Amino acid sequence: CDSEKGCVYTLIDCEPEDACHNSYCDSEDGCYSEVVDCDDYDECTIDSCDCSTGCTYVDKECDDYSECTVDRCDSETGCIYESVICGDDDACLEWECDDSEGCISCEIDCNDYDECTDDSCDSKDGCQHTHVSCDDYNECTIDECDSDYGCLYTDRDCDDWNKCTDDTCGKDGCCNTPIDCDDDNECTLDTCKGEFGCVNYYTCDD
Repeated sequence: CDSEKGCVYTLIDCEPEDACHNSYCDSEDGCYSEVVDCDDYDECTIDSCDCSTGCTYVDKECDDYSECTVDRCDSETGCIYESVICGDDDACLEWECDDSEGCISCEIDCNDYDECTDDSCDSKDGCQHTHVSCDDYNECTIDECDSDYGCLYTDRDCDDWNKCTDDTCGKDGCCNTPIDCDDDNECTLDTCKGEFGCVNYYTCDD
């Protein structure tokens, strides 16, 4: 109370205890404090309070240390990890993803385990299996292919089961040439029978 002015009212200084509190004064209860709300409603920050400086916001670390994800942060939902899509348009490659190395490719195996095909790969259409040609350009062999062994060549059998022909094979294939049954004897009739071969009948009288 001042002798000249009478009653004097001085506002109480409700200074906060630190930067993480807000202080207020209530007409009935006096000074009181509340913790500062540092929530910035952003899922991509870690919110905290420093007693000296107040609210602090540190970016959230979304790195999952995997080369197979694309890491990002959404302010509403937080960390998002999207799978990396490995591969290109090469039909001859198979892709996989390794957490340490990322995308890895390897050539596909086009081996069909068939010795009668040439196996290759086309970058657009993938595995190709082309039948091999076993033609040895030899008319005296039968050319065929076995899946386990590949090309096989068997001598052509030119036997016509006729004793009256000489059976051979040449550049044009089988040749069955009639044999010569002439015994150079004017007294015989020289003929040939398919089952027996040359037959020479005696025709001269004594």
